[in-house]
Amino acid sequence: MRKLMLPVLATILLAASSGRLAAQGADNPTCKLFTQNEAAAYVGASVGNAESGLLPGSSACSWSGEGADNKMSISVFPAGNALQLKNWGFESWEGFRSLPNIGAKAYVARTPVMEIMGKKMGGEWQSGAIVGNDYVAVGLKGPKANADAAVALLKEAIKRRQ
Repeated sequence: MRKLMLPVLATILLAASSGRLAAQGADNPTCKLFTQNEAAAYVGASVGNAESGLLPGSSACSWSGEGADNKMSISVFPAGNALQLKNWGFESWEGFRSLPNIGAKAYVARTPVMEIMGKKMGGEWQSGAIVGNDYVAVGLKGPKANADAAVALLKEAIKRRQ
């Protein structure tokens, strides 16, 4: 049996936290990186206000539209928590490729779709990299979501965090 994949788990936890922590989004530094309109532009559809995530040891934020089909997320973990790509099987994910010149272990891939409690989860484009002492990961799902958009979002999130 395959190990549970951390980025998919992160996506699920972000989804599960939706609505509970919307008020805290205004205080979360990760939520301050992008406006609601900017998130909507990356997704290609309207999204709600920034919502803080419930990922222990991280600063996470997401902007979601109606349902689970339109979403942008950003998570920042300590670099020591960075994904071991080969150990998690990322290389078999759709569109996987390493990204030189962004940061250590930088990648982009589309997360697998799985069903949890009758709900389809995953299928978003995700990109991440170790930058300094942090591991930054972003996710996009929606009409404009693709590998290039996820990479552009990652680069912009890293730039805005400096």
